[in-house]
Amino acid sequence: MTFDELYEQIAGGKMSKDEARRHFSLEWMETARNYIADVNRGARINIPEIIYGEYKTADQTVELADAWLTRHSGVLVSRSPHQATLVDYFNDRYSVRETPLLLAIGDFPEPKGHVLVISAGAADHPVASECSLALEALGVNPVVFEDRGIAHPTRVLDAVMEGMNKKVAAVIVVAGMEGALAPFVSSLVPLPVVGVPTSVGYGFRANEAALTSMLASCAPNLTVVNIDGGIRAAVVAGLIAKNSSL
Repeated sequence: MTFDELYEQIAGGKMSKDEARRHFSLEWMETARNYIADVNRGARINIPEIIYGEYKTADQTVELADAWLTRHSGVLVSRSPHQATLVDYFNDRYSVRETPLLLAIGDFPEPKGHVLVISAGAADHPVASECSLALEALGVNPVVFEDRGIAHPTRVLDAVMEGMNKKVAAVIVVAGMEGALAPFVSSLVPLPVVGVPTSVGYGFRANEAALTSMLASCAPNLTVVNIDGGIRAAVVAGLIAKNSSL
């Protein structure tokens, strides 16, 4: 469980002092055929476990996910090529939600706080939806606006105003091409902005153009994750929102 869930168990008298002490110890390592799992990491860093599935077999991913789900209410699986197999395997026992790049298995905390997620175009949807589902798994409400590229700036202003009305604690901007949406949004809000450059674009160094542009921005409230790094953006912005709502 995450630190927030652990705190609620202790505060509600549902967990003894000895049980709580063990959660904060280093005893929670499990070793099996395909992994060494730190199944109590969430209590330290306050996020659900995320399995990077891109290079794992279906059996390895199932074994890992089962290990966490025996102790925790939910787990995320990122970028698995075996997503359909995983859905079939877990669907009868757990709540399962999927996006093109992320699978959420089990139950996650009630949301607190808000993060605005703005994407530039339809091609950015896989990463934007990854951000949104990851935020929900962290226990944060995503306020999502897709296809808000600066080719039509009024679409951006509408999304930003709605986010400010929702009192968002941070903003995630997902954009490919030249990545101009991220510094533009940053210039409009008094908030931390996390730019996610996507591998979308034309011609020479297309996959890197948005990253280079965002990194070179003069907007001081903009920080940038790696190309297509939706999970990392969601974790950073989500922790900002959760700590802001304390």
